Amino acid sequence: MSDTMADVREYARGTARRPLLALGVLLVLAVPFLAPSQADLATEALIFGLFAISVDVALGYAGLLTLAPAAFFGVGSYTVAKFVVDYDLSFWLGFPAAVILAVLLAVAVGYIPIKRRIGHVYFVLFTLAFGAIMHDFTFVTTWLTGGSDGLGFFSPPSVFGIDLGGQMEYYYFSLALVALVGFGIYRLIKSDYGDVLHATRQNQLRMRYLGYDTDRELMIAWVLSAAVSAFAGAIYVGSVGIASPSDISFALTGDVIIWIIVGGTGTLLGPFAAAVGLLFTQELLQNLWQGGYRLLLGLLFVVFVFTLPDGLMGFVRDDE
Repeated sequence: MSDTMADVREYARGTARRPLLALGVLLVLAVPFLAPSQADLATEALIFGLFAISVDVALGYAGLLTLAPAAFFGVGSYTVAKFVVDYDLSFWLGFPAAVILAVLLAVAVGYIPIKRRIGHVYFVLFTLAFGAIMHDFTFVTTWLTGGSDGLGFFSPPSVFGIDLGGQMEYYYFSLALVALVGFGIYRLIKSDYGDVLHATRQNQLRMRYLGYDTDRELMIAWVLSAAVSAFAGAIYVGSVGIASPSDISFALTGDVIIWIIVGGTGTLLGPFAAAVGLLFTQELLQNLWQGGYRLLLGLLFVVFVFTLPDGLMGFVRDDE
């Protein structure tokens, strides 16, 4: 009987959420028409939302705290910019190249701490070193990255006769890619692999006793996170038209980690919503109070770590 009542409550919750979900989808589709002046900001918000989801795969589901998410995001943006600006190659070739490069770098960085099981602390240190190296690399190798000036400016090409250089066109292009990749990650996390990954985070030793190759599962999550981060960076550079050191900065790393904490680790939707909401908040605060956004992020980090460790999604679930 208790199981039946639980099923009824779960069905009722799902039914109640459907109108909200439909409203959210309509709102996202209508943004360029409701607020055309904010189309660029909305595009950026979608891309950073996907970026937050990608990092949440490693942090929220695999329990791998990385201090180099911006490094992989920057790999994506710089790779596409390099292909277009310096090599005069196709904008589209930059996407697979960025993902492949990110995968190779992720394996190189994560193999020792994950496969050799030297501990999560060393994983954090490895990613910290990698992030610092990549950040300094952009300034030192001026011949390759453009240094502090970055690589640009360029506009994305047309596809099927649609000029993606327009604000509205690139918004819907970004929305389609974010929705496609985001849904793919959601399906993966809801599959048996997601269950194994969640159990591995809870008790890795027990999962090894049960016969699971936990090192492989963690490595897959880590590489997937890096690949999607680079993919998000590739979309982003098409929006802004230039790859710059800010794409690979520790400030961006701090931002995405705070988005995940505020939204709720291991939820996907929470980090995405937090990234979108806080980016619009940043735009508002820049017009009212310079520097206020950084102060807000610091306060949110402290508040959520000590009072709402499960983030906004955890708070909503508790209310239910």
